[in-house]
Amino acid sequence: MGSVFPSVPGLDVNGLIYRYTTIKNTEDSMKVHVGNLNAEGGGYIFRETDDWSGLPGNTITKSFSVGNTPSAAWGAGSIEVEGQGSVDNASVIYSYRVDECYDPQLNPGCAGYVEPVPTVVEVVVYDALDDDSVAAALDNDTEFKYDSDGNRIVDEEDEEEKTNLEKGLSATDNALTLFKTQGQADLIMAINLQTNIAMYYNSSINGGVYKDNNTLADSKLPDNPKAFRNHLAQQLLHEELMQLQYKQ
Repeated sequence: MGSVFPSVPGLDVNGLIYRYTTIKNTEDSMKVHVGNLNAEGGGYIFRETDDWSGLPGNTITKSFSVGNTPSAAWGAGSIEVEGQGSVDNASVIYSYRVDECYDPQLNPGCAGYVEPVPTVVEVVVYDALDDDSVAAALDNDTEFKYDSDGNRIVDEEDEEEKTNLEKGLSATDNALTLFKTQGQADLIMAINLQTNIAMYYNSSINGGVYKDNNTLADSKLPDNPKAFRNHLAQQLLHEELMQLQYKQ
């Protein structure tokens, strides 16, 4: 039944429905056995027999509750015919559920649930005194002298090294400052070159005066006879409408 049930842990079968149609003569003897083998032992985990002897062919549907049996116990299913006749359009439908308590640790509400104990992480304490580098530094014979006020007395060699270091840093800062000043001057000069519009003041555009040479061929426009006739027709229509109003 591995190809019928999904591969999900904790799957239980809680019921099944089967349906089929018998093809037979009424007077013939016939029995139909529907069942599933027990995959975890001998015999059948489910078995049902329908006796069709002396009955005409017909369609039957039956449903059963099997009480949440683990799916692993369900072996191969079969529909067997005993006697004369045949079965057509047979189908078996299984109803199943997932038991969330198949592993009690999945749900605190399941029987047998054990409160998990957190893993204690072992902390290794680092002892600096066991470090060879620290021990070597502590063994250094370098000693410093201090005055009555607790200030360190600097030797002439240390003072000279400090002075040289300060001079070097000062020279570096001055060099950076000079570089920044020079860079700003170059940037301003480049901007001024881009905005230099003096070259446009001396440019000239060729041109002159273009006189108007448009003239009319006719100094007097003739009347439009079509427009005159249209105006006259509208006037006559208006007068006719006025006369009709007074006649009424």
